[in-house]
Amino acid sequence: MRFFVFLSVFLVLLACSSPGRRFKSAEPVRVTVEGSVFDVYVLGKEVRAIRLNFEMLPAISVIGPRAVTAMERASGCRVIDGSFSGDQAMADARISC
Repeated sequence: MRFFVFLSVFLVLLACSSPGRRFKSAEPVRVTVEGSVFDVYVLGKEVRAIRLNFEMLPAISVIGPRAVTAMERASGCRVIDGSFSGDQAMADARISC
């Protein structure tokens, strides 16, 4: 029984898009790129993308460029080369407008 309660709470929290304290004042922009769905938070010259949908064993080499595209679409700015960091679920970058 405890396992199912824990699993239920975990799944509910998993579905959340929480940007963290640094981006708490930014409103998310939902962007879909090649089937990957992101909430993108823009705060000044910084941007964070959180992937919302489930994908079976996504590679960062596939998801990373999609996240960059989502960041650029949401912000209207270019992601600065070398500033992208993160993983398949959440990524940060700096932008230049």
